Amino acid sequence: MSERTPTAEVSRTMRRIAFRQRYRMTMVVPFAWLIALPLAAILDALPIHPAVSALCAAGAAAVPVVRAVRGRRHIAAAAFGSAWLVVSSAAGPTGLVVEVGLAGWLVLALLHWRTHRRLPVPGRPEPVEEPEVVVEQVEIDLEVARILRRFDERLSAKGKALDGMTMTTPKRIEAGYRSEIRAVPGEKETKDIMQAAGRVASAYQTTTQLAVLEPVPYGDNSRAMFTLLQGDTLSQVRRFEDIQPRISKDGRAHIGYFYDLQPAHWAFFTKSGGMRHGIIVGDSEAGKSRSVETLLGLAHLSPVLTTVLLDPQGGSMPDWNGHTHRCALGEDDCMGELELWNYVMRRRVRHIASIPWVDEDGDERRGKTHLMPGDPDTGGMTGVFFVLEEAPELLQNDVHGKRAVGMLASGAKTWRKGGGGIVLVAQDPNMTELGGSVTLRAQLRKNACALRTQTPGAAYQMGLPYDPSLLPATFEDGSLTQGLSYLNGVDRRAALMRWLYTEKPKRIAWEPPAGRFDPITGGYIEEFVDAKKAGRDPGQGKGKAAQPRSTPGDVKQAIVDALADNDGKAMELGDLLHAVLKRRVVAPPSEINAALKRLLKDGRVWSAQQHGADMYFLPEDVKGL
Repeated sequence: MSERTPTAEVSRTMRRIAFRQRYRMTMVVPFAWLIALPLAAILDALPIHPAVSALCAAGAAAVPVVRAVRGRRHIAAAAFGSAWLVVSSAAGPTGLVVEVGLAGWLVLALLHWRTHRRLPVPGRPEPVEEPEVVVEQVEIDLEVARILRRFDERLSAKGKALDGMTMTTPKRIEAGYRSEIRAVPGEKETKDIMQAAGRVASAYQTTTQLAVLEPVPYGDNSRAMFTLLQGDTLSQVRRFEDIQPRISKDGRAHIGYFYDLQPAHWAFFTKSGGMRHGIIVGDSEAGKSRSVETLLGLAHLSPVLTTVLLDPQGGSMPDWNGHTHRCALGEDDCMGELELWNYVMRRRVRHIASIPWVDEDGDERRGKTHLMPGDPDTGGMTGVFFVLEEAPELLQNDVHGKRAVGMLASGAKTWRKGGGGIVLVAQDPNMTELGGSVTLRAQLRKNACALRTQTPGAAYQMGLPYDPSLLPATFEDGSLTQGLSYLNGVDRRAALMRWLYTEKPKRIAWEPPAGRFDPITGGYIEEFVDAKKAGRDPGQGKGKAAQPRSTPGDVKQAIVDALADNDGKAMELGDLLHAVLKRRVVAPPSEINAALKRLLKDGRVWSAQQHGADMYFLPEDVKGL
């Protein structure tokens, strides 16, 4: 037998005490009845007067009554017992007296039990009074369970595409359901999840347009955001006129909706960097021109922007031809307009770099790093929004192509400071379409939009997670997917979206524009036009005539002109020979080389080593290099 410990003994004692507290009065009431009934019978049977019997009974009951009053417990029971004993001693414990006594004792026993039934008993868990809670009844979403089950069975099981990964409980959003897919940190990363997009869509028996993966917005490289759409959320055509978006003070404008019906934005400019460039690519009938119309409409309605449309084809945007601030149609006119703005933007950059202004501390400053459109410190100079439609028509032109590529590549790096934003429109972002300029393509990716393309590769070239060549031509209901694209820009989401399109672009284009060229820019435009009319080089002073142009037999002058037309940049020998021959100079390469050597000897042309190659430039261009 086990030895009894003091703790066990105390526990048993506490149990006995609790038993007495809980059950004693309940059991005493019936026993008291059994004692009081014979006592009343004996007192009634004695040969004494009833009054004496009642007095004896009252004396016997006085003790429990006094104890009850002093202890302030069981007073009702003691009073009832005493009264019944006195009455029964005098009248006899028979008939109605017995019935009243029995009923009274039973009622008192039940009341005691009700009061003491919840007293704690040592060794047993004490019942806890739970507060009353109102539970809201919600409908159980069976789709959530289905999404989780399919993920566990078809994607995260051993040997599956997302082996060992987990999914958070999907939450209901307007467009469908959204959750996170989480990899083990340090083992897998977001791109590993993104590469399984096709498998994920297959697991849910849908398309990659309805089962969408994208990086989480807070930058955790071990997770991806998963959205399962319940239908083609972008199949509905949403009109520009219904929403009436405008360019905000921070330069952003609502241009469409992402797949989850969140607004998509285009950044025309930012406070920290000024005007922003962009590129739009897409196949025929994918919606390029309609997308450009949306951008032109927004710029047309902004008081701090002016618009310039360059259309080498001449008929891409009939509603806007002649209705922008400046417009050039055809390859030759576009090249002339590009030359004008190359001059004007250089002048604007120099002007902004020397403008006096006062900062927020009250200190006088000189020069700004870039133009913020409408900045009062610059006299309210407007930003210039350039659109080059069908860009390959100009960039691949036999006569103007190479020079146009050079100007635009240089402009993409420098025009932003002077308030110039360039948007190129092409069918594909490959190097052939853009004249072979890696610099140009890289500078335009701040706003990168890819509609459906003919060939794969645009995803890598534009920093997009998905291949736009896989975008469908129609939605499930048979409607065209014009405007459906991937957008990577100011929203920090490289995600599927659809553009807002104007119902009738001419209604906006034919209205007077909200912005206008500031007097400074207007003066620079007049300078260029007047110089051209007078046969002078716009880069020279008004009183100095332009240098004579080369003739077919003047090889030296052709070399000088080719270097002068290269915007102050040095040229490799091969590029220089090509530029001279394009001027229809009838001379073999050996004669051009000989002329170049004579120019070097005379000091009219200088050379220098750059990246292991001989580069040639004019002495007056030394400051610009």
